[in-house]
Amino acid sequence: MHGSSYDKMTSFFRVYRDRFPLHDGKTRILEIGAKSYQGQDTYRGLVDDTRETYTGLDLESGKNVDIVPASMFVWDEIADDSFDVCISGQTFEHNPYFWVTACEIARVLVPGGFVCIIAPGAGAVHRYPVDCYRFYPDSWAALAALMGLDVEEVYFETDEMALRVPGGRWRDSMMIARKPVLDAGAAALAAQRRDQVTRPFREGFGTFDAVGHRHGPAVGDYTSRTARNGMRDFWMKVGRRIAPFGVLDIYRGR
Repeated sequence: MHGSSYDKMTSFFRVYRDRFPLHDGKTRILEIGAKSYQGQDTYRGLVDDTRETYTGLDLESGKNVDIVPASMFVWDEIADDSFDVCISGQTFEHNPYFWVTACEIARVLVPGGFVCIIAPGAGAVHRYPVDCYRFYPDSWAALAALMGLDVEEVYFETDEMALRVPGGRWRDSMMIARKPVLDAGAAALAAQRRDQVTRPFREGFGTFDAVGHRHGPAVGDYTSRTARNGMRDFWMKVGRRIAPFGVLDIYRGR
């Protein structure tokens, strides 16, 4: 995890902590994508153990992981309304069906609970084990509507900040949202909509063979043509600079 992602989540805790719901005197926090890979940090260090409890969820066991669900997309191991705050960073881009997991986040979150998700809006492919998406600002409003959450804040790393912060090349995109407190009828409708999204995955859908790069004749045609055109454009630019000497006419075959 790059430093600016940790800094963003730090600000979420600093600003919103006093609004976190309490359960038996403490806030129950769930981190999605909690495993520390290759010595990288997670958000575990932001949790104040005197006022909060931490649960880490990931696809495989390891440091900071308390729950490894049977399915990577839906969590039958976790009951509804089990956590007061859900956090996730640098994980959604690796989730091929992130909207399903988002609906699960909303399901396990208590009414009045908060979620903070950080994901890259740019950057090179980095497969853990797959790399599927980048997130622009408008993506969060659409996702929150599906989840049944109210958006509190959305941020996309600005050009200025990207040049100043560690990990700025990832152009982090962040959403802070809250699960509304609804009457029984409205809450049931929201839950029904989320269930329509997650049900196929509870029935076993979701496996696929990741192909990464699969090159064929179309890719070969594209790369060879653009390579030739790139060289042609290069020499045309050179020719324009030395046109007074007649080299451009020679290049054109005159």
